[in-house]
Amino acid sequence: MLISCFLIFLSSCSYLYKIEKDKFGEPILNEKAKYTFNERLSNENSKKIDTIAYYMQIFEGQYYNESEMKNPRIIIFHNDGFFKRESLLYYGYHDKNRDKNSVYYGGKYKIVDYKIYLEKFYPLRGDYTKYYTKEISKGKIEGDKLIFEDKNSITIFQKRKTLLKNFR
Repeated sequence: MLISCFLIFLSSCSYLYKIEKDKFGEPILNEKAKYTFNERLSNENSKKIDTIAYYMQIFEGQYYNESEMKNPRIIIFHNDGFFKRESLLYYGYHDKNRDKNSVYYGGKYKIVDYKIYLEKFYPLRGDYTKYYTKEISKGKIEGDKLIFEDKNSITIFQKRKTLLKNFR
């Protein structure tokens, strides 16, 4: 029974990628596990997203607990199509050993009209696995805000030129 449940679970998932870790314990993408987004930021889209700003999570529209509000998520976009995921409390903590090939760096993005797509890998279960799956999140760009909505939640990021000191 347990085996059949596991097989059904695996068949319902998108593709699973086996990803090895480097000497620092960072899961590193390989030839079989790579991004499908390969676009650089066009001149037209560079007006829609700011690559020298921080996009910090703001808390509106639903319930958030105190620990979430003390540690908002941050997205930093690069003009080569990569984005970096951070949190305010741990900002820069992993910079020494983490580069764009790390699963945990962030991922790649693309912009089509005023829609933004984030492509990233995440562990199948917990942080201590060799198996990852790929996820594409879809959001919309509304002025200085990015709004990501799925069936269970809405996450909003606000553009900031600096990190807010009062969060630390």
